[in-house]
Amino acid sequence: FHDDQHGTAIIAGAALLNAAELQGRKLDELNVVCLGAGASAIACMDLWIKLGVRRDNITMIDSRGVIRDGRGGVGPYKAPFARAADDPRRTLADALRGADVLIGLSSGGSVPPELIEPMAPRPIIFVMANPDPEIPYETAVKLRPDAIVATGRSDYPNQVNNVLGFPFIFRGALDVRARTINQKMQI
Repeated sequence: FHDDQHGTAIIAGAALLNAAELQGRKLDELNVVCLGAGASAIACMDLWIKLGVRRDNITMIDSRGVIRDGRGGVGPYKAPFARAADDPRRTLADALRGADVLIGLSSGGSVPPELIEPMAPRPIIFVMANPDPEIPYETAVKLRPDAIVATGRSDYPNQVNNVLGFPFIFRGALDVRARTINQKMQI
């Protein structure tokens, strides 16, 4: 168990459940764009799949673009999220067109404002890079007033940050004398 991976996944999973309910969305119908393909992003997508998001509805993007079959730099951890080689989406702009969810686990300022405008109605936007989110909170809520927008920061509404799970995740594990934290506990 690692706080930056699994802790982030637990908190982002709880946030997704709440946001989907508020936006009147079903998890298995969400079209998700995951900007970032590191340990936290992979852990979040693995847990979201267990919560009900369909793997084939996830488009994961790293510093080289959309992860797809046959593309260089796709190792064993990213490969399960690879789109088909002939998938026309190659860029973040391509992926966000019509997307229901954007989860950013990358770097500050990496989402130009105009890219969130063509997202689906009532989108869910989690921009969790710290200290600067992928798109500024104020910009996102101004451009998409129908969105639920969350950042990893405590000075904005809707914080989604692994710190929210501590010490409670471990407190619960200690209370039941758990020897490990398994997937069922994370869910």
